[in-house]
Amino acid sequence: KSKEKITKIDVIKKMFKTLVFTLLYVPAFLFVYLPYKSFGSVDTLEETLKPRPILHDLVFYYSVPINRCVSDFISHLALIYFILLSMINPNDDQGVIDIDWYDLCLVIFAVGYCVKCLREAFYFLRNFFSHGKEQDRRTHWNRSLQGLRDVYKVLQFICCSLILVGNLFKSTEFEYFNHTRSSNSSSSLIYSGQDDPLKYCDNSFLKTGYSLIGIGATLCIVNLLHWFEFSSHLGPIILSLRQTIGDIMKILATFVVFLFAFSIGLYFSLRFSNSYCKEELGKIKARNDTEAEIPYCTQEIVKTDLTGFSLEDNVNHFRYFEEAMKTCFWSLFDPGHPEVIGCTQGPPRHLGMFLWGTYQIANVVILMNLLIALMNATISNIQGDKTTEWRFARTQIWRQYFDHYKISHLPVPFNLLEILVNLVLIIIKSLMKKKNVDDSESQLENRGSDGDAKEKEYLDLVAQLCVRYIQMKKIQGKK
Repeated sequence: KSKEKITKIDVIKKMFKTLVFTLLYVPAFLFVYLPYKSFGSVDTLEETLKPRPILHDLVFYYSVPINRCVSDFISHLALIYFILLSMINPNDDQGVIDIDWYDLCLVIFAVGYCVKCLREAFYFLRNFFSHGKEQDRRTHWNRSLQGLRDVYKVLQFICCSLILVGNLFKSTEFEYFNHTRSSNSSSSLIYSGQDDPLKYCDNSFLKTGYSLIGIGATLCIVNLLHWFEFSSHLGPIILSLRQTIGDIMKILATFVVFLFAFSIGLYFSLRFSNSYCKEELGKIKARNDTEAEIPYCTQEIVKTDLTGFSLEDNVNHFRYFEEAMKTCFWSLFDPGHPEVIGCTQGPPRHLGMFLWGTYQIANVVILMNLLIALMNATISNIQGDKTTEWRFARTQIWRQYFDHYKISHLPVPFNLLEILVNLVLIIIKSLMKKKNVDDSESQLENRGSDGDAKEKEYLDLVAQLCVRYIQMKKIQGKK
Protein backbone atom coordinates (compact mmCIF):
# COMPACT_ATOMS: atom_id res chain seq x y z
CA LYS A 1 0.00 0.00 0.00
CA SER A 2 2.85 2.38 0.79
CA LYS A 3 4.39 1.69 -2.63
CA GLU A 4 1.04 2.36 -4.30
CA LYS A 5 0.72 5.68 -2.45
CA ILE A 6 4.24 6.66 -3.48
CA THR A 7 3.41 5.82 -7.09
CA LYS A 8 0.26 7.95 -6.99
CA ILE A 9 2.21 10.84 -5.48
CA ASP A 10 4.86 10.48 -8.19
CA VAL A 11 2.20 10.53 -10.89
CA ILE A 12 0.64 13.66 -9.39
CA LYS A 13 4.08 15.30 -9.31
CA LYS A 14 4.69 14.41 -12.94
CA MET A 15 1.29 15.81 -13.91
CA PHE A 16 2.13 19.05 -12.15
CA LYS A 17 5.56 19.22 -13.80
CA THR A 18 4.04 18.56 -17.21
CA LEU A 19 1.44 21.29 -16.75
CA VAL A 20 3.93 23.88 -15.54
CA PHE A 21 7.00 23.16 -17.68
CA THR A 22 5.48 21.96 -20.98
CA LEU A 23 6.52 25.16 -22.72
CA LEU A 24 10.13 24.36 -21.74
CA TYR A 25 10.07 20.61 -22.38
CA VAL A 26 8.66 20.90 -25.90
CA PRO A 27 11.27 23.34 -27.36
CA ALA A 28 14.09 21.41 -25.71
CA PHE A 29 12.88 18.20 -27.31
CA LEU A 30 12.25 19.78 -30.71
CA PHE A 31 15.45 21.79 -31.07
CA VAL A 32 17.95 19.73 -29.05
CA TYR A 33 16.86 16.09 -28.85
CA LEU A 34 15.58 15.67 -32.41
CA PRO A 35 18.61 17.32 -34.16
CA TYR A 36 21.00 15.18 -32.10
CA LYS A 37 18.95 12.12 -32.96
CA SER A 38 19.15 12.93 -36.68
CA PHE A 39 22.72 14.23 -37.04
CA GLY A 40 24.52 13.05 -33.95
CA SER A 41 24.28 10.52 -31.16
CA VAL A 42 21.67 10.59 -28.39
CA ASP A 43 24.05 8.64 -26.17
CA THR A 44 26.70 11.33 -26.58
CA LEU A 45 24.16 14.01 -25.70
CA GLU A 46 23.10 12.07 -22.62
CA GLU A 47 26.67 11.66 -21.45
CA THR A 48 27.25 15.38 -21.96
CA LEU A 49 24.18 16.41 -19.97
CA LYS A 50 24.56 13.92 -17.12
CA PRO A 51 26.54 16.35 -14.94
CA ARG A 52 23.69 18.84 -15.40
CA PRO A 53 20.55 17.00 -14.20
CA ILE A 54 18.20 19.93 -14.83
CA LEU A 55 19.19 20.20 -18.49
CA HIS A 56 19.17 16.41 -18.78
CA ASP A 57 15.60 16.25 -17.48
CA LEU A 58 14.59 19.12 -19.76
CA VAL A 59 15.90 17.50 -22.94
CA PHE A 60 15.08 13.84 -22.23
CA TYR A 61 11.70 14.35 -20.52
CA TYR A 62 9.60 12.95 -23.38
CA SER A 63 11.94 10.03 -23.94
CA VAL A 64 10.62 8.46 -20.70
CA PRO A 65 7.47 6.31 -21.29
CA ILE A 66 5.66 7.35 -18.09
CA ASN A 67 6.13 11.02 -18.98
CA ARG A 68 4.57 10.45 -22.40
CA CYS A 69 1.67 8.64 -20.75
CA VAL A 70 1.02 11.48 -18.29
CA SER A 71 1.27 14.02 -21.10
CA ASP A 72 -1.31 12.14 -23.17
CA PHE A 73 -3.70 12.10 -20.22
CA ILE A 74 -3.34 15.86 -19.73
CA SER A 75 -3.83 16.37 -23.47
CA HIS A 76 -7.09 14.41 -23.30
CA LEU A 77 -8.30 16.54 -20.40
CA ALA A 78 -7.37 19.68 -22.34
CA LEU A 79 -9.45 18.49 -25.31
CA ILE A 80 -12.48 18.01 -23.05
CA TYR A 81 -11.86 21.45 -21.53
CA PHE A 82 -11.94 23.11 -24.96
CA ILE A 83 -15.09 21.18 -25.89
CA LEU A 84 -16.82 22.51 -22.78
CA LEU A 85 -15.58 26.03 -23.49
CA SER A 86 -16.94 25.84 -27.03
CA MET A 87 -20.27 24.68 -25.65
CA ILE A 88 -20.50 27.50 -23.07
CA ASN A 89 -18.99 30.04 -25.51
CA PRO A 90 -18.26 32.72 -22.88
CA ASN A 91 -16.65 35.21 -25.30
CA ASP A 92 -19.45 35.15 -27.85
CA ASP A 93 -20.45 38.44 -29.48
CA GLN A 94 -24.17 38.43 -30.18
CA GLY A 95 -25.09 38.92 -33.82
CA VAL A 96 -21.51 38.55 -35.08
CA ILE A 97 -19.88 35.39 -36.37
CA ASP A 98 -16.58 35.27 -34.52
CA ILE A 99 -13.95 32.57 -34.08
CA ASP A 100 -12.75 32.53 -30.48
CA TRP A 101 -9.42 31.20 -29.29
CA TYR A 102 -10.95 28.09 -27.74
CA ASP A 103 -12.70 27.21 -31.02
CA LEU A 104 -9.33 27.40 -32.77
CA CYS A 105 -7.66 25.31 -30.03
CA LEU A 106 -10.40 22.68 -30.33
CA VAL A 107 -9.80 22.36 -34.06
CA ILE A 108 -6.01 22.13 -33.57
CA PHE A 109 -6.41 19.40 -30.93
CA ALA A 110 -8.81 17.48 -33.18
CA VAL A 111 -6.38 17.69 -36.11
CA GLY A 112 -3.53 16.57 -33.85
CA TYR A 113 -5.42 13.50 -32.65
CA CYS A 114 -6.50 12.55 -36.18
CA VAL A 115 -2.92 12.85 -37.44
CA LYS A 116 -1.63 10.83 -34.50
CA CYS A 117 -4.13 8.01 -35.07
CA LEU A 118 -3.41 7.94 -38.82
CA ARG A 119 0.35 7.82 -38.23
CA GLU A 120 -0.03 4.91 -35.83
CA ALA A 121 -2.33 3.09 -38.24
CA PHE A 122 0.18 3.59 -41.07
CA TYR A 123 3.01 2.40 -38.80
CA PHE A 124 1.20 -0.81 -37.87
CA LEU A 125 0.10 -1.45 -41.46
CA ARG A 126 3.66 -1.08 -42.67
CA ASN A 127 4.91 -3.39 -39.94
CA PHE A 128 2.20 -5.89 -40.76
CA PHE A 129 3.62 -6.42 -44.23
CA SER A 130 7.27 -6.28 -43.17
CA HIS A 131 8.45 -9.04 -40.86
CA GLY A 132 11.71 -10.58 -39.82
CA LYS A 133 12.26 -14.22 -39.02
CA GLU A 134 9.77 -16.79 -40.21
CA GLN A 135 9.05 -18.12 -36.72
CA ASP A 136 8.24 -14.61 -35.42
CA ARG A 137 5.81 -13.77 -38.23
CA ARG A 138 2.61 -14.73 -36.40
CA THR A 139 3.60 -12.84 -33.25
CA HIS A 140 4.50 -9.82 -35.35
CA TRP A 141 1.15 -9.90 -37.15
CA ASN A 142 -0.79 -10.26 -33.91
CA ARG A 143 0.92 -7.22 -32.36
CA SER A 144 0.29 -5.15 -35.50
CA LEU A 145 -3.39 -6.12 -35.64
CA GLN A 146 -3.80 -5.43 -31.93
CA GLY A 147 -2.41 -1.93 -32.46
CA LEU A 148 -4.78 -1.33 -35.38
CA ARG A 149 -7.94 -2.48 -33.57
CA ASP A 150 -7.39 -0.56 -30.35
CA VAL A 151 -10.94 0.44 -29.38
CA TYR A 152 -9.91 3.64 -27.63
CA LYS A 153 -7.80 4.84 -30.55
CA VAL A 154 -10.66 4.16 -32.97
CA LEU A 155 -13.11 6.04 -30.73
CA GLN A 156 -10.70 8.97 -30.42
CA PHE A 157 -10.26 9.14 -34.19
CA ILE A 158 -14.04 9.05 -34.76
CA CYS A 159 -14.57 11.66 -32.04
CA CYS A 160 -12.07 14.14 -33.48
CA SER A 161 -13.22 13.50 -37.05
CA LEU A 162 -16.79 14.36 -36.05
CA ILE A 163 -15.59 17.52 -34.30
CA LEU A 164 -13.70 18.60 -37.43
CA VAL A 165 -16.63 17.86 -39.76
CA GLY A 166 -19.02 19.61 -37.37
CA ASN A 167 -16.87 22.74 -37.30
CA LEU A 168 -16.60 22.58 -41.08
CA PHE A 169 -20.39 22.51 -41.35
CA LYS A 170 -20.66 25.43 -38.94
CA SER A 171 -18.15 27.50 -40.89
CA THR A 172 -19.89 27.09 -44.25
CA GLU A 173 -22.74 29.42 -43.22
CA PHE A 174 -24.87 27.70 -45.77
CA GLU A 175 -28.53 28.69 -45.98
CA TYR A 176 -31.41 27.31 -47.99
CA PHE A 177 -33.26 29.50 -50.43
CA ASN A 178 -36.28 31.42 -49.24
CA HIS A 179 -38.99 31.45 -51.87
CA THR A 180 -41.20 33.88 -49.98
CA ARG A 181 -38.63 36.54 -49.05
CA SER A 182 -40.17 39.24 -51.16
CA SER A 183 -42.90 39.55 -53.77
CA ASN A 184 -40.45 40.81 -56.41
CA SER A 185 -38.07 37.82 -56.25
CA SER A 186 -39.00 34.18 -56.48
CA SER A 187 -35.96 33.04 -54.53
CA SER A 188 -33.27 34.71 -52.49
CA LEU A 189 -30.78 33.78 -49.85
CA ILE A 190 -31.68 34.21 -46.22
CA TYR A 191 -29.62 36.75 -44.36
CA SER A 192 -26.11 35.37 -44.12
CA GLY A 193 -23.91 36.11 -41.14
CA GLN A 194 -26.39 35.31 -38.38
CA ASP A 195 -24.72 34.08 -35.22
CA ASP A 196 -28.00 33.00 -33.60
CA PRO A 197 -28.66 29.28 -34.24
CA LEU A 198 -32.42 29.92 -33.93
CA LYS A 199 -32.23 31.83 -37.21
CA TYR A 200 -31.37 28.60 -39.01
CA CYS A 201 -33.59 25.68 -40.01
CA ASP A 202 -33.39 22.35 -38.23
CA ASN A 203 -32.00 20.67 -41.35
CA SER A 204 -29.35 23.33 -41.99
CA PHE A 205 -25.64 22.60 -42.00
CA LEU A 206 -25.19 24.74 -38.90
CA LYS A 207 -27.41 22.61 -36.67
CA THR A 208 -26.07 19.44 -38.27
CA GLY A 209 -22.59 20.64 -37.30
CA TYR A 210 -23.68 21.19 -33.70
CA SER A 211 -25.11 17.66 -33.64
CA LEU A 212 -21.87 16.15 -34.96
CA ILE A 213 -19.83 18.07 -32.40
CA GLY A 214 -22.18 16.80 -29.69
CA ILE A 215 -21.63 13.19 -30.73
CA GLY A 216 -17.87 13.78 -30.85
CA ALA A 217 -17.94 15.34 -27.37
CA THR A 218 -19.83 12.32 -26.03
CA LEU A 219 -17.28 9.88 -27.45
CA CYS A 220 -14.39 12.00 -26.17
CA ILE A 221 -15.69 12.02 -22.59
CA VAL A 222 -16.57 8.31 -22.72
CA ASN A 223 -13.00 7.66 -23.86
CA LEU A 224 -11.81 8.79 -20.41
CA LEU A 225 -12.56 5.22 -19.34
CA HIS A 226 -9.30 4.30 -21.05
CA TRP A 227 -7.34 5.99 -18.29
CA PHE A 228 -9.39 4.33 -15.54
CA GLU A 229 -7.73 1.03 -16.44
CA PHE A 230 -4.59 2.19 -14.62
CA SER A 231 -6.50 2.14 -11.30
CA SER A 232 -6.53 -1.09 -9.33
CA HIS A 233 -10.08 -0.33 -8.16
CA LEU A 234 -11.70 0.86 -11.39
CA GLY A 235 -9.55 -1.15 -13.80
CA PRO A 236 -11.30 -4.53 -13.33
CA ILE A 237 -14.71 -2.87 -13.73
CA ILE A 238 -13.69 -1.16 -16.99
CA LEU A 239 -12.14 -4.42 -18.18
CA SER A 240 -15.41 -6.28 -17.48
CA LEU A 241 -17.34 -3.58 -19.33
CA ARG A 242 -15.01 -3.84 -22.32
CA GLN A 243 -15.26 -7.62 -22.46
CA THR A 244 -19.06 -7.56 -22.34
CA ILE A 245 -19.13 -5.40 -25.47
CA GLY A 246 -18.26 -8.54 -27.43
CA ASP A 247 -21.32 -10.30 -26.00
CA ILE A 248 -23.49 -7.29 -26.85
CA MET A 249 -22.25 -7.32 -30.45
CA LYS A 250 -23.09 -11.01 -30.82
CA ILE A 251 -26.66 -10.49 -29.61
CA LEU A 252 -26.92 -7.26 -31.62
CA ALA A 253 -26.24 -9.14 -34.86
CA THR A 254 -29.16 -11.47 -34.09
CA PHE A 255 -31.37 -8.52 -33.10
CA VAL A 256 -30.66 -6.75 -36.41
CA VAL A 257 -31.83 -9.83 -38.30
CA PHE A 258 -35.03 -9.97 -36.21
CA LEU A 259 -35.56 -6.23 -36.62
CA PHE A 260 -35.27 -6.31 -40.39
CA ALA A 261 -37.33 -9.47 -40.81
CA PHE A 262 -40.27 -8.47 -38.61
CA SER A 263 -40.28 -4.87 -39.90
CA ILE A 264 -40.71 -6.14 -43.46
CA GLY A 265 -43.40 -8.60 -42.38
CA LEU A 266 -45.41 -6.00 -40.46
CA TYR A 267 -44.98 -3.43 -43.24
CA PHE A 268 -46.34 -5.81 -45.88
CA SER A 269 -49.19 -6.87 -43.62
CA LEU A 270 -50.45 -3.43 -42.56
CA ARG A 271 -49.34 -0.83 -45.11
CA PHE A 272 -52.51 -1.05 -47.27
CA SER A 273 -54.97 -0.74 -44.39
CA ASN A 274 -57.65 1.87 -45.07
CA SER A 275 -58.99 1.83 -41.50
CA TYR A 276 -57.83 4.94 -39.65
CA CYS A 277 -58.13 5.67 -35.97
CA LYS A 278 -59.37 8.95 -34.54
CA GLU A 279 -57.13 11.90 -35.47
CA GLU A 280 -54.76 9.60 -37.39
CA LEU A 281 -55.41 11.35 -40.72
CA GLY A 282 -54.76 14.73 -39.08
CA LYS A 283 -51.38 13.55 -37.76
CA ILE A 284 -50.37 12.22 -41.18
CA LYS A 285 -51.38 15.52 -42.83
CA ALA A 286 -49.49 17.54 -40.19
CA ARG A 287 -46.35 15.51 -40.77
CA ASN A 288 -46.49 15.87 -44.56
CA ASP A 289 -47.18 19.61 -44.35
CA THR A 290 -44.28 20.11 -41.93
CA GLU A 291 -41.86 18.13 -44.11
CA ALA A 292 -42.82 20.36 -47.06
CA GLU A 293 -42.38 23.54 -45.01
CA ILE A 294 -39.08 22.89 -43.22
CA PRO A 295 -36.74 23.09 -46.28
CA TYR A 296 -37.92 26.68 -46.85
CA CYS A 297 -38.36 27.84 -43.26
CA THR A 298 -37.50 31.48 -42.70
CA GLN A 299 -38.71 32.06 -39.19
CA GLU A 300 -37.14 31.46 -35.81
CA ILE A 301 -39.93 29.17 -34.55
CA VAL A 302 -41.69 26.63 -36.78
CA LYS A 303 -45.09 25.66 -35.34
CA THR A 304 -46.44 22.23 -36.24
CA ASP A 305 -49.29 19.98 -35.20
CA LEU A 306 -46.95 17.05 -34.65
CA THR A 307 -46.98 15.23 -31.29
CA GLY A 308 -43.68 13.42 -31.82
CA PHE A 309 -43.03 9.70 -32.11
CA SER A 310 -44.81 7.65 -29.45
CA LEU A 311 -45.52 3.94 -29.20
CA GLU A 312 -48.63 4.72 -27.18
CA ASP A 313 -50.38 6.47 -30.08
CA ASN A 314 -53.35 4.43 -31.23
CA VAL A 315 -52.33 4.70 -34.90
CA ASN A 316 -50.96 2.33 -37.51
CA HIS A 317 -47.16 2.66 -37.32
CA PHE A 318 -46.52 0.34 -40.27
CA ARG A 319 -47.81 2.34 -43.23
CA TYR A 320 -44.24 3.43 -44.04
CA PHE A 321 -41.18 1.17 -43.90
CA GLU A 322 -39.02 3.77 -42.12
CA GLU A 323 -41.62 4.18 -39.39
CA ALA A 324 -41.99 0.38 -39.17
CA MET A 325 -38.22 0.01 -38.53
CA LYS A 326 -38.31 2.79 -35.97
CA THR A 327 -41.27 1.26 -34.14
CA CYS A 328 -39.69 -2.19 -33.96
CA PHE A 329 -36.40 -0.75 -32.73
CA TRP A 330 -37.77 1.44 -29.93
CA SER A 331 -40.09 -1.29 -28.73
CA LEU A 332 -36.96 -3.07 -27.49
CA PHE A 333 -36.75 -0.55 -24.65
CA ASP A 334 -40.54 -0.34 -24.09
CA PRO A 335 -42.02 -3.72 -25.01
CA GLY A 336 -45.66 -4.45 -25.53
CA HIS A 337 -47.93 -1.72 -26.98
CA PRO A 338 -50.26 -3.68 -29.29
CA GLU A 339 -51.88 -0.34 -30.14
CA VAL A 340 -49.14 0.24 -32.73
CA ILE A 341 -51.24 -1.95 -35.05
CA GLY A 342 -53.81 0.83 -35.12
CA CYS A 343 -57.44 0.29 -36.13
CA THR A 344 -56.73 -2.21 -38.88
CA GLN A 345 -59.47 -4.85 -39.18
CA GLY A 346 -59.79 -8.40 -40.49
CA PRO A 347 -57.00 -10.89 -41.25
CA PRO A 348 -54.29 -8.18 -41.59
CA ARG A 349 -54.92 -7.18 -37.99
CA HIS A 350 -54.77 -10.76 -36.69
CA LEU A 351 -51.66 -11.63 -38.67
CA GLY A 352 -50.05 -8.33 -37.69
CA MET A 353 -50.78 -8.96 -34.01
CA PHE A 354 -49.28 -12.45 -34.37
CA LEU A 355 -46.07 -11.04 -35.89
CA TRP A 356 -45.87 -8.28 -33.28
CA GLY A 357 -46.32 -10.76 -30.40
CA THR A 358 -43.72 -13.14 -31.85
CA TYR A 359 -41.28 -10.24 -32.22
CA GLN A 360 -41.82 -9.23 -28.57
CA ILE A 361 -41.23 -12.80 -27.36
CA ALA A 362 -38.06 -13.15 -29.46
CA ASN A 363 -36.62 -9.92 -28.07
CA VAL A 364 -37.81 -9.75 -24.47
CA VAL A 365 -37.89 -13.44 -23.53
CA ILE A 366 -35.06 -14.90 -25.61
CA LEU A 367 -32.49 -12.28 -26.65
CA MET A 368 -32.50 -10.18 -23.48
CA ASN A 369 -32.15 -13.20 -21.17
CA LEU A 370 -29.49 -14.71 -23.41
CA LEU A 371 -27.52 -11.47 -23.29
CA ILE A 372 -27.78 -11.32 -19.49
CA ALA A 373 -26.52 -14.92 -19.24
CA LEU A 374 -23.55 -14.25 -21.54
CA MET A 375 -22.60 -11.09 -19.67
CA ASN A 376 -22.80 -12.90 -16.31
CA ALA A 377 -20.53 -15.64 -17.61
CA THR A 378 -18.00 -13.12 -18.96
CA ILE A 379 -17.92 -11.08 -15.75
CA SER A 380 -17.63 -14.26 -13.63
CA ASN A 381 -14.59 -15.38 -15.66
CA ILE A 382 -12.92 -11.99 -15.18
CA GLN A 383 -13.76 -11.68 -11.48
CA GLY A 384 -12.30 -15.13 -10.83
CA ASP A 385 -8.84 -13.77 -11.57
CA LYS A 386 -9.48 -10.06 -11.82
CA THR A 387 -6.05 -8.98 -10.52
CA THR A 388 -4.16 -10.93 -13.20
CA GLU A 389 -6.56 -9.80 -15.91
CA TRP A 390 -6.25 -6.19 -14.84
CA ARG A 391 -2.45 -6.32 -14.72
CA PHE A 392 -2.37 -7.86 -18.17
CA ALA A 393 -4.66 -5.12 -19.56
CA ARG A 394 -2.55 -2.42 -17.90
CA THR A 395 0.61 -3.95 -19.35
CA GLN A 396 -0.94 -3.75 -22.81
CA ILE A 397 -1.40 -0.01 -22.34
CA TRP A 398 2.11 0.47 -20.95
CA ARG A 399 3.56 -1.45 -23.89
CA GLN A 400 2.17 1.14 -26.28
CA TYR A 401 4.39 3.80 -24.73
CA PHE A 402 7.40 1.53 -25.12
CA ASP A 403 6.55 0.50 -28.69
CA HIS A 404 5.26 3.81 -30.06
CA TYR A 405 8.41 5.84 -29.40
CA LYS A 406 9.31 5.35 -33.07
CA ILE A 407 6.03 7.02 -34.10
CA SER A 408 5.71 10.07 -31.88
CA HIS A 409 7.00 11.41 -28.59
CA LEU A 410 5.14 14.65 -28.01
CA PRO A 411 1.50 14.83 -26.92
CA VAL A 412 -1.28 16.42 -28.93
CA PRO A 413 -1.17 19.08 -30.33
CA PHE A 414 2.63 19.38 -30.15
CA ASN A 415 2.91 16.25 -32.28
CA LEU A 416 2.14 18.48 -35.27
CA LEU A 417 5.27 20.52 -34.50
CA GLU A 418 7.24 17.31 -34.12
CA ILE A 419 6.14 16.21 -37.60
CA LEU A 420 7.15 19.56 -39.08
CA VAL A 421 10.57 19.54 -37.37
CA ASN A 422 11.19 15.94 -38.45
CA LEU A 423 10.25 16.87 -42.01
CA VAL A 424 12.68 19.79 -42.00
CA LEU A 425 15.43 17.60 -40.55
CA ILE A 426 14.82 14.93 -43.18
CA ILE A 427 15.07 17.53 -45.95
CA ILE A 428 18.29 18.97 -44.50
CA LYS A 429 19.73 15.49 -44.08
CA SER A 430 18.90 14.54 -47.65
CA LEU A 431 20.46 17.78 -48.95
CA MET A 432 23.60 17.13 -46.90
CA LYS A 433 23.81 13.59 -48.26
CA LYS A 434 23.42 14.90 -51.80
CA LYS A 435 26.15 17.45 -51.20
CA ASN A 436 28.47 14.78 -49.76
CA VAL A 437 27.78 12.58 -52.78
CA ASP A 438 28.59 15.47 -55.14
CA ASP A 439 31.79 16.22 -53.24
CA SER A 440 32.86 12.59 -53.34
CA GLU A 441 32.14 12.41 -57.08
CA SER A 442 34.17 15.58 -57.70
CA GLN A 443 37.02 14.13 -55.66
CA LEU A 444 36.87 10.97 -57.73
CA GLU A 445 36.91 13.07 -60.90
CA ASN A 446 39.89 15.05 -59.63
CA ARG A 447 41.61 11.86 -58.70
CA GLY A 448 40.82 10.50 -62.14
CA SER A 449 42.21 13.59 -63.90
CA ASP A 450 45.36 13.50 -61.77
CA GLY A 451 45.74 9.83 -62.53
CA ASP A 452 45.39 10.45 -66.26
CA ALA A 453 48.11 13.13 -66.18
CA LYS A 454 50.50 10.88 -64.29
CA GLU A 455 49.74 8.01 -66.62
CA LYS A 456 50.47 10.24 -69.65
CA GLU A 457 53.72 11.39 -68.07
CA TYR A 458 54.67 7.78 -67.41
CA LEU A 459 53.95 6.76 -71.00
CA ASP A 460 55.97 9.68 -72.35
CA LEU A 461 58.88 8.69 -70.15
CA VAL A 462 58.66 5.08 -71.31
CA ALA A 463 58.50 6.25 -74.94
CA GLN A 464 61.61 8.40 -74.47
CA LEU A 465 63.47 5.50 -72.87
CA CYS A 466 62.44 3.25 -75.73
CA VAL A 467 63.72 5.79 -78.29
CA ARG A 468 67.02 6.15 -76.44
CA TYR A 469 67.36 2.37 -76.21
CA ILE A 470 66.79 1.93 -79.93
CA GLN A 471 69.28 4.67 -80.80
CA MET A 472 71.88 3.12 -78.47
CA LYS A 473 71.40 -0.29 -80.16
CA LYS A 474 71.83 1.25 -83.60
CA ILE A 475 75.11 2.89 -82.55
CA GLN A 476 76.40 -0.39 -81.08
CA GLY A 477 75.48 -2.19 -84.36
CA LYS A 478 77.50 0.24 -86.48
CA LYS A 479 80.52 -0.27 -84.33
